[in-house]
This record gives sequence, structure tokens and C-alpha cells, in this order.
Amino acid sequence: MRLKIICSLDNEQVPLDYRSKILMIIKTGLAKEHPSVFSNLYDSNKQKEFTFSVYFRDAKFDKDEITVAGKEVVINFSTGNVELAIPFYNAFITQRWETIKVSEKCNLQIQRVEMIKTRELTGDSICFKTLSPIVCRDHNQETYKDWFYDYSDKEFENILKRNLQSKLEKKYGSFVAEDIKKVSITPINMKKTVVLHYDLYMACSIGLLKIEAPQYMLEYMASSGLGSITGMGFGMLEQV
Repeated sequence: MRLKIICSLDNEQVPLDYRSKILMIIKTGLAKEHPSVFSNLYDSNKQKEFTFSVYFRDAKFDKDEITVAGKEVVINFSTGNVELAIPFYNAFITQRWETIKVSEKCNLQIQRVEMIKTRELTGDSICFKTLSPIVCRDHNQETYKDWFYDYSDKEFENILKRNLQSKLEKKYGSFVAEDIKKVSITPINMKKTVVLHYDLYMACSIGLLKIEAPQYMLEYMASSGLGSITGMGFGMLEQV
């Protein structure tokens, strides 16, 4: 399921760490309408099978904030988990027309929530464009330290594949390890970007890439995102 949430702002200035504000909206709606789903997702370190991106019309990105000349924001949301589809739809709908504070300067209001039809994936090789940056993170379980890589680093593909394998093994089982060997992630026209997220600056990648993989893996990436922390607004893809 893919949603398009059209929002308006009452001020042109939006905080640079806007993804955490959108996540706050999602959590607020889930806690209100589907508390059991909220608890299942956020009371433990559960895998998040969804992703989102944010589009600002006529935006100018500065060092400390974003200026949105049109005062219009579009949240694109996607999940491949059918059990989450209705709860997330309701999470946005229940907050329609409410005044939602996203900073000391700015409030946001959800005006419409639309369900978007997606293109069917065919074949085992698909070109995608990023709707939100891909986070390629190598997390050390013992030291809890993170290293971030962009598309130009030689570790980029292997870490993304390892991350994908970990997610899919929890969902489908150990046979995924063999299928992951068939996966190829090739940057076509990408660039590095640095994103502020919860007071942390992370190296990310945006642009076009080609992914070769078994069909179920392509469908998972297209619906739930690619890379780390997709549930925080990263790694959303769209077929081109």
C-alpha cells in the first residue's frame, strides 16, 4: 500500500530534522487509533516494514532550516505489510485538519490522504529512483557504534545486501541466504548527501540505481524501502 498525504504549513520555515516530526505524527496517530499496533512496533526493537519520504514544493535548504515557498508538503508513505495498511491509513486520517506543531515557528495540517496505485514489478532487474536517501549503516553489536557509507564506497553493496538479508530472514526464513547471492545493486546516477537526523549527521545516497534480485526481494524493497532505518523516513524507492 502506498499513500499520498497532502499537508499545508502556516509558516515557510521547517526544521532541518523534519523526518523526526513526521515520525511523531505517525506515532501519535497509531497510539490513538491502534494502540496495540503502536505497542507492537515501538515497545521493542521490532523490524519496521514501512518507509516514507517528504516532498517540499519550491523548497530552499539552508544550514539550519528549510524554506518552503509554497507552504505545501507531501508525505509519501509505503508498506508491504498488509496488516499495517489500515492502521497507518487511519493514523493519518484521524489527524486530518488538526493543528500539528512541528517547530516553535511552524504548524502542519493534514488536508487529504490518498491511496496511490503502484506499478507492477516485472522481471528480475528494476531501475529505481530514491524518494528519500538510502542509509547504508554498518552497526557493531558489541560497541553499538555506527559507520555510514555512501554509494562510492566499496562496502556499499555488501552492507546493503547484509542488511536486506537480516530483514528478510526474519520474515521468510534461512533460505534467503542463498537468494541474497543473486542480488546486485548498481549505482547509475547517484550522489552523496549528508542528512541531519536526531542531532546526528549521516552520509546517505540519492539518485538512480539498478537492482537485480529475485522477485520477492524486489517487491519488498519497493514497498518497504532499502537500507537501514527505513521506518524513520529513509530508503524509499520508486520504479522508473
